[in-house]
Amino acid sequence: MKNFYLTVLLCMIFVCAGHSQKSVITDYMQENLEELKLTQNDVSNFRILSSSTLSNKYFGIYYLQQEVNGIPIADKVATVLIKDDEILRLKHHFIYDASSKINSQTASISPVMAANYAISNLGLGTDENLKVVDYSTKQDITKENLLSSNLESPLMFVSDSDGNYVLSYEVVIKTNDHWWVTKIDATNGNIISKADALISCNFDTTIDDSKPINHKNHSHRYTFNGNEINNAEVFDDRLFNQNDSGNSMFMPPLAAESATYNAFPLKVETPNHGSRDMLSNPWEVTPTGGAEVPSPFGWHDFETAPDVYVQTTRTEGNNTRAYEDAGNRDAPLPDGSSYADATNIDGTTGDMTFDYTLDLNQFPDAYQDAAIVNLFVWNNFMHDFSYAYGFDETNGNFQQEDYDRFAGVGGGINDWDGDEVRAEAQDGDGLNNANMGTLGDGFEPTMQMFLWGASPFGEFFEVIENTDDNSLLGAYDASRFPFVPIPRETDAPLEAQLVLVQDDGLPYTAQEDGGTPGPSPNLSDGCTGAGATPETQMLVNAADLNGNIAVVRRGVCTFVKKITLAQNSGAIGVILVNNNPGEGPINGGGEPYIPLNIPAISISFEDGEALIEKIGDADGDGTIESVGEQVTGKLIDRGPASNLINRDGDLDQGIIAHEYAHGISTRLVGGRQNFSCLIGAGAVKEEQMGEGWSDFYGLVTTHNFALNSDPTDPRGIGTYVQFQTTDGPGIRPSPYSTDFSVNDYTYGDIANEALTVPHGVGFVWSTMLWDLYWALIDEHGYDPDLYYGTGGNNIAIQLVTDGLKLTDCGNVGFVEGRDAILAADDALYGGANHCLIRNVFAQRGVGALALQGSADSRSDQVENFDLDGGVFVGNNCGDVLNNQDFERTAFVVYPNPTNSTIFIASGSNYGDAKVRLYDINGRQLLTKTINLSNTPHIDISNLSDGMYVLEIETGSNKTFSQKIIKN
Repeated sequence: MKNFYLTVLLCMIFVCAGHSQKSVITDYMQENLEELKLTQNDVSNFRILSSSTLSNKYFGIYYLQQEVNGIPIADKVATVLIKDDEILRLKHHFIYDASSKINSQTASISPVMAANYAISNLGLGTDENLKVVDYSTKQDITKENLLSSNLESPLMFVSDSDGNYVLSYEVVIKTNDHWWVTKIDATNGNIISKADALISCNFDTTIDDSKPINHKNHSHRYTFNGNEINNAEVFDDRLFNQNDSGNSMFMPPLAAESATYNAFPLKVETPNHGSRDMLSNPWEVTPTGGAEVPSPFGWHDFETAPDVYVQTTRTEGNNTRAYEDAGNRDAPLPDGSSYADATNIDGTTGDMTFDYTLDLNQFPDAYQDAAIVNLFVWNNFMHDFSYAYGFDETNGNFQQEDYDRFAGVGGGINDWDGDEVRAEAQDGDGLNNANMGTLGDGFEPTMQMFLWGASPFGEFFEVIENTDDNSLLGAYDASRFPFVPIPRETDAPLEAQLVLVQDDGLPYTAQEDGGTPGPSPNLSDGCTGAGATPETQMLVNAADLNGNIAVVRRGVCTFVKKITLAQNSGAIGVILVNNNPGEGPINGGGEPYIPLNIPAISISFEDGEALIEKIGDADGDGTIESVGEQVTGKLIDRGPASNLINRDGDLDQGIIAHEYAHGISTRLVGGRQNFSCLIGAGAVKEEQMGEGWSDFYGLVTTHNFALNSDPTDPRGIGTYVQFQTTDGPGIRPSPYSTDFSVNDYTYGDIANEALTVPHGVGFVWSTMLWDLYWALIDEHGYDPDLYYGTGGNNIAIQLVTDGLKLTDCGNVGFVEGRDAILAADDALYGGANHCLIRNVFAQRGVGALALQGSADSRSDQVENFDLDGGVFVGNNCGDVLNNQDFERTAFVVYPNPTNSTIFIASGSNYGDAKVRLYDINGRQLLTKTINLSNTPHIDISNLSDGMYVLEIETGSNKTFSQKIIKN
């Protein structure tokens, strides 16, 4: 009973605090009606959707939702930063005089009826395995149970295509490939909008249509009588008293068991970058500044029934449940065999060892348990890592039990537990991809990690005859698309004449394949054709293509669309020609909308255009001017058999971190209860940077500074699963690097259609964040403590994470993202890095006078490279930077701060150099000669705590200096 009253008291305290802050916000808005362009009635009709804090708990963040008569208006939100009852920042998207724009406020249909309308409008009437999300229980309801359910879906006003605000239900429909968030007109059942909350990274997605889908209804709340906890140690003495209302104070389970995992440690990106290690109790970290321990009871505490806690012996726990899903069940098997279990249990101490063989010369099913363990470890790493930077319970992180922890100003107790990550290893739902589905706080997220197919690169194409001069004979570098295997030498050869496709030139509508609609200016880009259904659409020259190999130019539509139209026209294979000179073959994929059964490859612009000129399009406009030569080609795979062994995404830590980070950005932008800020939800949102934030977290958690201390070194994404070496280009338009000769992308480039939405746009944003990361290391040094260090790397991660919390949900774009990071720096570091941040973004085109335009468009921005322009009042960064050596130093000194030894990493081999150390009064304390060909170190343990200046003079008489903190 004492616990109950304490709980009620805490709740009352935070309710009162919420009311107080609402009054502060209301008063501010009333005093600024004209500037905010709102009416008195508007500022009286909003709710605080959620609240949280920055990592500095004195700064509260409040996420507001505009309402009319208690019903929310979709996407009409605000973000407010408050300290000491003072509004520091308010960004809103409330509509002016909202009540006058609302008509019907009465629903004519029920939530169940709305769900059935959604299923019908989405064309999913025959999918018996789909589920509908119940907002009341936070559980999924199967289609067969829908009619008899008490489904709850929220009502809201939604703007339709005519600008009218229509009363609608938000209904979430889950299939194996999509989590459709739909807005259904509550009067007639029409679908107003849809957006996909299952964020697919589309590295090379493909679906095996021959594989049966078997989705089973499941619950993340286990029971004692079920088989799910047969091998867990159930502690009956952990039962707690509950009051009649169901409230209880959290009582922790027994102390965490000791456990050891054979997995890849932090900072090791893939098996090509380093080896696994035996990791003992990796949750044992020491927070600083009174912060909470991310996983106070280890990684295996689990609530099996209300207030009944266990320490499991397999890959499940409070932060994540990792299991194999090769059968595409979307759930673990009831007998628990889908998990990896401890291989060696000491009955006396309870110590557990998760040690499984990993033989990469075998197909992935041979090392399935090792993959599950690695996926479990890295999901927990990401939980603990992001917790250290403020993605905690109050900010909507992923935990089954939130331990009733709350955080500082405006935090309050987080009411929603039950949302640990379901991490599905070797998922059978696809190939060459990964995805992450995240809804609001309390809804269980899902990460699906797929296998990756055969090596995408090789000499898969040969010209065996061209009738004129045989000048084209020979093998060509190519990349294969993942849908259908290229014939091996032992298979039936695929030889035929090459024929350039001809489409009808009509605009591309993207109706079937989900691309971006637009004109189809070149007749040979193969984007449009005649036909009543997707299965019957054919190209204009189908008769010529029948039985031959189609040659198609890269253009406006998706690769899947091109291959499908060629297949429908009778082609037996496809050669896609890149349209970017110097870029090489394109490696991509997509999601087939009808089964594909012909192989397809890509070749470079230079090779492809030479072929096209021979077969009849001399001027490159897509029209065949002459019959041309007869060119005969062959599609064949002569690569080693090892290239056909699948790579497992569960072993690419960069991809795991990338997917987890989609959950971080989804929960942080707009607050933990609003998951629509980065998924569209009726708007295009072409400039949203979700993929960029995910790449950034993938880069920083796998960055090994000892091996990569030069900011210009290229960093590829996904090199392992692409069968590339560690210095390979990866799957982005270019590797990440601060060197403009390697990566010269700037803000203006996001308008280029060669960059996709959202991945290409996100790549440019992450390029800027990677520059910022290195600029801060250059300024503040590197700290190897990834969780609680104080180096420039830690500062960069903190600014990006708190910047996410401050990013305006209704205006997600590059300028807003930059300004949110600047606001975070003002709050956390008193603006100490203000000019550095502006300089980094200005170099990439987001300068002082850059204009973002609409977040829904990626082509209406104004690029600008000015550092100053009168926009940032009182901050003339030109004067500041002119008084500093702001160039990238050739050295990085780490750890900094340090208590004993500092290491000096050189971006180039400068040979011998003189090192001098000065105190803050300019007295020289040390001088010595070091050799920079390795990583020399200097012992300063005998010095007093304080600040020093390290000076390095190279043999070429160049001098560099770095501030050092000894503590």
